[in-house]
Amino acid sequence: MKRSLFIGCILATLAVLANSAGHGSSPLKSPAPSPSVDCADVGFDMLDCITYLSDGSEEAKPTDSCCAGFEAVISVDAECLCFALKHSADFGVAVNLTRAAALSSDCGVSAPPLSKCGISVAPTGAPGT
Repeated sequence: MKRSLFIGCILATLAVLANSAGHGSSPLKSPAPSPSVDCADVGFDMLDCITYLSDGSEEAKPTDSCCAGFEAVISVDAECLCFALKHSADFGVAVNLTRAAALSSDCGVSAPPLSKCGISVAPTGAPGT
């Protein structure tokens, strides 16, 4: 539980940082469009997904509250999810990107693929290999 709370705090920090992303970038680069909402507000909705999405998790499926939070974030602004996933490793949070990519189908929620975030998920090997 303490680890989940710590990871939740990290993800909340990531959401706050999403609002300031690109402010110190070089004028030669075009900053990515800012999320249209405060990611800190919607990021808390996905705290129940941390244990499922954490690398090495043994949870077989996401909880109902995780799926509800995922749906809430996607319906408000999917960019908040993209930012948190892209930068989670910067804060020591190891996210299983295969599970993150499958969260939409696991929860029955229509969401853009992670490729829209600029995140590639390595294909898994065939069963038994």
